[in-house]
Amino acid sequence: MRPLAFALSLTVALLAGCGPAADDGKQNSSTPPAAATPSAPAKRTLTPHDPPQWFDARGKTPLPEAATKGRTNLAGQVRGGGEDLPVLLHEDRAFVVSPTGVQVIDLADGRTVGEETARGDVLAQDTDGFILPPVLAGSEVLVPFLLTMPASGTHTAGAMVELVAVSTAPPYKAAWRTTVKLPDWALQSSGKVQAAAVGAEDGTAVVTVTGGDNAVSYGIDTASHALRWTQPGLEAVQTGAGTAVGLLHVEPLTSVPLGVDLATGTEKWRGAKTYAAIMNGAGPGTVRVAGPQVGDKGDQLLDVTSGKARATMPPGMRAMSCTFDRGQTLVCTHGFAVVAVDAATGKPLWALKDGDQGRKAPTVTAVWHGRVYGRGVGGPVVLDARTGTDMPTKPEAAPLLVNSFAGLVLDDNRLFSYPAGG
Repeated sequence: MRPLAFALSLTVALLAGCGPAADDGKQNSSTPPAAATPSAPAKRTLTPHDPPQWFDARGKTPLPEAATKGRTNLAGQVRGGGEDLPVLLHEDRAFVVSPTGVQVIDLADGRTVGEETARGDVLAQDTDGFILPPVLAGSEVLVPFLLTMPASGTHTAGAMVELVAVSTAPPYKAAWRTTVKLPDWALQSSGKVQAAAVGAEDGTAVVTVTGGDNAVSYGIDTASHALRWTQPGLEAVQTGAGTAVGLLHVEPLTSVPLGVDLATGTEKWRGAKTYAAIMNGAGPGTVRVAGPQVGDKGDQLLDVTSGKARATMPPGMRAMSCTFDRGQTLVCTHGFAVVAVDAATGKPLWALKDGDQGRKAPTVTAVWHGRVYGRGVGGPVVLDARTGTDMPTKPEAAPLLVNSFAGLVLDDNRLFSYPAGG
């Protein structure tokens, strides 16, 4: 049953006029009656549903323009999909990042309830949508900013990354912040320079900065805020089980899967050289590494602690982009096909291609906690991630990001929060 719209109630104070009270003589007869005063509107709240089955368009609220700035194309679609939006959903709040700061938005009513800014001049404005989403680390949200370092004395100008840890509790201010000087290529790079907060565990936060064929990763102590280690060439992707794992850039367009100790940055394991490799998180303690090699072992799920293969992905999926549903499933898409794979074993669960049993593959917009959200031939749809079957409830919208409180939906190039329903 859909939630009812909130009603605005007005409470009017009325003066009694039935005769003098015992102490009326003590009051000034010229004192005007009390004015009618409206009561404050009831605060709107969101009810969690895990996972949501539908989203209420009647309760939508807009998010700041920074959430989609530089991300949409002429067709009104988000380039890269929702996972690349500079937004983190945490309970009933959204942390929206721009090159100069982060805003904390109440998903129920769209109010800005907190804000932090970078302390310095930004290295480049995000005109092309290169700001990445922040990450949650315990009770803090890690947000990196790329800033310039002006020339001083005999020291030339340079670039730095400022890491800001914003509290997830009111008033949503910075719990701490620190800066790390970047290599010269960050200022001189002809390609877009990106900074990503990768994750944090056991007192170490990992930040990676990339630009063209260059990369560097840093381990930062979350207690002292000092730099623990530096790994030139490493584009870190995930942290877990005491390890930071990523791709080590060794030659142009050629990388090596690498795992380093989270506390010290020392190498724990190294994989084989892979041309045009991609690496993505595929669940707790697992990453997917794929390349264009011919053979069965060009697309694997690796254990982050050892670098050993946990499973080999089904054949023919190297071109497919896969998203972990933060449950048990990888949902992969390419062209007119959707394939689901068990994240632990790599075993295929189901596949849907145009024309299969009279069905047409949807355009997947988000996956979360066992559900696949997207747009089908009849409008927005929701599928069971483990079986591929259509869920009976019409979702009303195709969200780009989802949690138990809301779905973020693109409408006329603006991102809106729709309350979740179940």
